[in-house]
Amino acid sequence: MKGKFFVFLLAIALVVPAAVQAAEIITREDIVQKTIVEDQFIKMADNFIILFDTSASMGDRWKKGATKSKLEIAKEILQNGDKRIPDLGYNAGLYTFSPFKAVYPMGPFDPQKYSRAIDSLTTTASGNTFLPKALRDLEPVLKGLSGKTVVFIFNDGTFSELAGAKEPEDYTQEFADKYNVCFYMIGDAKTYPAKKRLNDMAKANACSRVIPFQRFVENPEYTTGALYTVKATARVVTVTETRIAGVKVKNVGFAFNSAVVEPQYQSELNDLGNFLQTHSDTFVLLVGYTDSVGSEEYNLALGKRRAESVAAYLADNFNIAPERIVTNWYGEANPIADNATAEGRAQNRRVEIAVGGL
Repeated sequence: MKGKFFVFLLAIALVVPAAVQAAEIITREDIVQKTIVEDQFIKMADNFIILFDTSASMGDRWKKGATKSKLEIAKEILQNGDKRIPDLGYNAGLYTFSPFKAVYPMGPFDPQKYSRAIDSLTTTASGNTFLPKALRDLEPVLKGLSGKTVVFIFNDGTFSELAGAKEPEDYTQEFADKYNVCFYMIGDAKTYPAKKRLNDMAKANACSRVIPFQRFVENPEYTTGALYTVKATARVVTVTETRIAGVKVKNVGFAFNSAVVEPQYQSELNDLGNFLQTHSDTFVLLVGYTDSVGSEEYNLALGKRRAESVAAYLADNFNIAPERIVTNWYGEANPIADNATAEGRAQNRRVEIAVGGL
């Protein structure tokens, strides 16, 4: 989260607290001290793989009126994302397809070598889109990995038919069933069949998803959120500044197995919504978590529903544009309390909220 000032919410909300204070807007008159946020990176995956489509269809403009192609934008996304990846002991691989080629063969993540591999990628789109074959060629790479793997697939939802090959969504589903893997489909599909293709590939499991190019460009947290999350701690120092620092918001708590925003949190979210309306250059990050009851797959889906429930509240009640709301979800990962107790589990059923852009 470099370059942005984040106000992370460290207060804990119980499922049914006796009283919940409304969000506190920190105004110019309020500020007599400055909160320094120190980040601790928490690793969310062990390996990541890039499947990079360089076929002819990626030569189209990435949006109406744009001067750059989808391929050029995809390369820029990788270059910008590369600067945000901390060295946490990942294994990494970078492969192009059309045809399948190892630009950075799967191995320990070396930031300098990986960066040079990205820079070497072509921006000249040509050839057929052999996506099914690329996915088939990916399986030997997945077989050799341990831990959790995230596969980023840059593709616009189109592909070339190949005799004997299955549909792309059949491969993603098969791999999700056999390996500990999540798929991030990154593209800008223009037709209904192309959009459906990407969505079908993302149905492999709860941690897989589709992210349009524009969302990825505007919110690079989508990349970092797949690989790591950030635990922020704050300390207070005396300063002479009198600028707006942001807004403090408590975690939104949830009842067991529920994604419903309870009435006692609405006052807090109303203040947040008013703040976002007033400060149009800000955005909000919503991260959904659960307790440890249930399977990892179910809890990932439940964490997603919780983050999306808070996002819907802000969008429906305050007309906050979708591009200003970033949602991520990690299920039972990163608990803030002991899951062995009822009170601890209640604290872990939450959506954490951070405001950025100031």
